Amino acid sequence: MRKVALLLLLALLIFSLHLFKPEAREERLRHFLESQYVPEAGLLRAAVKAYPDNETIYIANDNLLASKALEILNSPLAPRIREKLNEYSGGWNGKVDVLLGKPIEGFYCSKLLKIGSVYSKKFKANFSIMWELTNKTCPMKDWMEYADLIAYAAINATLSGDIERAYKLYEGMLKLWDGHGFRDKAFNGVYQTYKCALFIYVHRLLHKPKVGEEVYRKCSKIIIELQGEDGGIITGYKVKDGKIIPWGDENTETTSIVVLAFYSPGFPIGNT
Repeated sequence: MRKVALLLLLALLIFSLHLFKPEAREERLRHFLESQYVPEAGLLRAAVKAYPDNETIYIANDNLLASKALEILNSPLAPRIREKLNEYSGGWNGKVDVLLGKPIEGFYCSKLLKIGSVYSKKFKANFSIMWELTNKTCPMKDWMEYADLIAYAAINATLSGDIERAYKLYEGMLKLWDGHGFRDKAFNGVYQTYKCALFIYVHRLLHKPKVGEEVYRKCSKIIIELQGEDGGIITGYKVKDGKIIPWGDENTETTSIVVLAFYSPGFPIGNT
């Protein structure tokens, strides 16, 4: 009788592992990104419910990152989006480019450029097409106070072969971790999910150093908990009594960064 019970328990465990294997999450991420596609624009919208992002298309960061994320996920939409981005010089913006293996020159204030608008029958909405660019007349002197910018700087350092600098920046990012998320200068009471994803990206890039292992595990757990009902990753979260409380909307940019962090096959991944 005991042997039968053990066999049943083993079968249940194997079944559970099958249900929750990473590939299942991967498929849901792909489904979410594909569902954001606006055929009339040839690009993805930014969000599902949060206005105005649910009626906005960003060349960068969103579609630049999504083009690579969808390629990693083997989506037929990837080449279509890349082809469209070629109409905008590749869609580069001088900041998130490093996530696709392209070096950047520093950190500057952001500026939004409106490219145009398009009506979508699929979503029954008029979409603004925007492009987030860097304002070279406004250098950021306080960039070391932002977890995401430290991550970009660390990635940028690896692209030039300066692993020592990349590791020091990684350690600087760890100093902003408060046990639940990255509490940097931009923190307003809500932790930003994409900063956890960026930490995972850098941790993998540096071959998973022992320092920061616990943060890596916690960030991975947080992100898995923040996968929404449509398969996308929710933008933010709060923590109450040790529990993760989703805060925000499923979002193209955040979901794309998560895909790059978890599933990119190697570094630098390049935008081929």
